[in-house]
Amino acid sequence: MRIIDMHHHILNIPNYTEQLIERMDQLGIEKVCLSGLGLPSDNWLGDLSPDNEDVREAITKYPDRIIGFGVIRLGESTVDDVVKLHQQGFKGIKTTRPLHNYDDPRYDEVYGKIAELGMPILFHTGFILNTKVDARDDVSTARMRPEMLDRVARTFPDLYMFLAHLGMPWHEEAAMMARFHPNVYVDLSGSPMGWRNRKSPNFFQELFYWEGAFSKIVFGTDVHFDDVEASLNDHKRIFDTLNINEETQEKIFSENVASILDL
Repeated sequence: MRIIDMHHHILNIPNYTEQLIERMDQLGIEKVCLSGLGLPSDNWLGDLSPDNEDVREAITKYPDRIIGFGVIRLGESTVDDVVKLHQQGFKGIKTTRPLHNYDDPRYDEVYGKIAELGMPILFHTGFILNTKVDARDDVSTARMRPEMLDRVARTFPDLYMFLAHLGMPWHEEAAMMARFHPNVYVDLSGSPMGWRNRKSPNFFQELFYWEGAFSKIVFGTDVHFDDVEASLNDHKRIFDTLNINEETQEKIFSENVASILDL
């Protein structure tokens, strides 16, 4: 089965990209959607300091394996920034820590340009880890609730949107976004010791209850390369336990993303 990891961050670790590719080869992962975050190096998430330029170098080195998602910060980044990322070869956009709610009309011009360029957006949804610069950066988790993307999905129906972490802890909001909007998908990414493994099969059955619901999931890891195998096994175990058929699993693990990105 073809596998594409659509949510992965390059880390500030020597030879991280090379080691990631090696791990992908071992696990049979064909491609990875890679982004930086460019968080300030003066916080305890210093490993997340790589930025768009670091990702661009990785794309250049592994053009057949790495799909670049350029990071923007809504409220600071402009339409010109989006155009530049597209011109540099980035296929998608990643965003987190917005200055205002995701559905703030001040972002419409940016969303419109992203949709025009055919670039999907990976949104961080749900709670976010603390850093020492949160007060300075005016960070608020509430701005990233899944419901804050409802207006965006309705206003820009051609804009493909990936909601990370199933909106943890607002799982139902994220699932309903995927149910009501054809252009919205969710991922179950997170640590192997995190929320995903603390949920029973009934949780997923009750959340994804409508016909074709599991087809609105995409596979993403969002972990250190050492934990990618555990994440992959978690997903397979959950889907096998739920008796998700092979056709649907193929959509989850690769076909959804391959279709949206025209791979």
